[in-house]
Amino acid sequence: MPSKLLLTSLLLHVALTTAYPDIARRVAERKAKRQTVPAVPFPEYPGLPNHAAFNSFNASAQLVDVTGTHAWIAPGPNDIRGPCPGLNAAANHNYLPRNGIATYATVEVGLFEAYGLDQSATQVLQQTTTFFDGDPASQRWSIGYHSDATSSLGPLQGLLGDETGICAYGHLKSEGDASITRGDFLAPEMNSNCASYPVFFQELLDLATEMNDGNINAPVLAAHQNNRKLYSIANNPNYFSPAFAGVAFTPAAHLFVFELMANHSAEYPRGLLTPSVLESFFSYSSASDGSLSYRYGYERIPENWFRRSLEDLWTMPDILEAVAQQCLSYPQTCAVGGNTNGVNTFSGVDIGDISGGAFNSASLTNPAELGCFISQNIQAEAPSSLQNVFDGAALVSALALIPTQLLPALAPLGSCPGLPPGKTVSEYGTGYPGSTIQNSGPRANGP
Repeated sequence: MPSKLLLTSLLLHVALTTAYPDIARRVAERKAKRQTVPAVPFPEYPGLPNHAAFNSFNASAQLVDVTGTHAWIAPGPNDIRGPCPGLNAAANHNYLPRNGIATYATVEVGLFEAYGLDQSATQVLQQTTTFFDGDPASQRWSIGYHSDATSSLGPLQGLLGDETGICAYGHLKSEGDASITRGDFLAPEMNSNCASYPVFFQELLDLATEMNDGNINAPVLAAHQNNRKLYSIANNPNYFSPAFAGVAFTPAAHLFVFELMANHSAEYPRGLLTPSVLESFFSYSSASDGSLSYRYGYERIPENWFRRSLEDLWTMPDILEAVAQQCLSYPQTCAVGGNTNGVNTFSGVDIGDISGGAFNSASLTNPAELGCFISQNIQAEAPSSLQNVFDGAALVSALALIPTQLLPALAPLGSCPGLPPGKTVSEYGTGYPGSTIQNSGPRANGP
């Protein structure tokens, strides 16, 4: 009998290459509506200033191995893939476990080796995702939908709710609406938040053609993030953008595309991201007529691909700087809130209310204050996330790991003494139909 993952991949491959014969029309319609002019220009090289001046290339040190133990292998019957093309590609090349269950050691080492992602960033990624979507005791989390393999509780798994993984019911925790090419989980159509949709990928390619002669750079991705949010507000009556997944995670993920997927060379020491490289990382192929074909879970690191220099790592301070730049250029991107009564009814949430008066909307354009706002929100959400999964002694043990595992990992977000308690989504999301967090249900075990 064909495996579940193989059937899923084949069905999505067929569905997503045949369901949108009118893709050109849909893209043209949206092109007329979108707003891509930033309030201030988004920098070509976001993050800390040193990146714009970096001018070194070392071929032997930067070439990423895709042979031997790191050769590409298609995911097997029980292997999980999810919404992040970088994580999927890393798993397909054994930089993360091929089964799609991430661990502390593999995240710290694998993402550094494959992409040059600094450990100041990976430790925040590892611990927030573990506490929100995985198991803080086992330090395992799924890079896709729910899997029993993350649990440290054995048969007790799922008595209250599932360790969700980062997509499906991971929605609103680490994964949010208006992603690069995935769907909104509660949208009326195109609502897999694990799978990519060609119409959104095509919009990104078209925007790159308009803005940068076809190549994808950081300003293109910043504008695409803005467009995707405008699209979600106009098409998803349940659109909601929470503080962490909406303000921090989704904008950061957009910029990861250039910062971690661009190919490097002596001619382009700061990176060049062409459509063909992007297609490989996102599991797309294009036919001679230009039509796109997507296959779920088949993301691949290209051959002869050179990561960013280990002398020019992408760090947590860079991420904060870049997201703050996004909030300055496209303020709507960083608005917390959602639709309240159908499409185009977006209403914002007061940042001061969320943060106990510690921050306001202008704080999100200041990297130091942004880092503290994110840290405050993570600390507010972690206990409720654990309470949705654990009970009794298991919950007591999990909560005890917050000061010993989670809080030290948040240090790269900055020193933030005296922060008042922040509010959770369940507290500030009242009145928004798309704000309810679920930990289990009929969509838990697949894209």
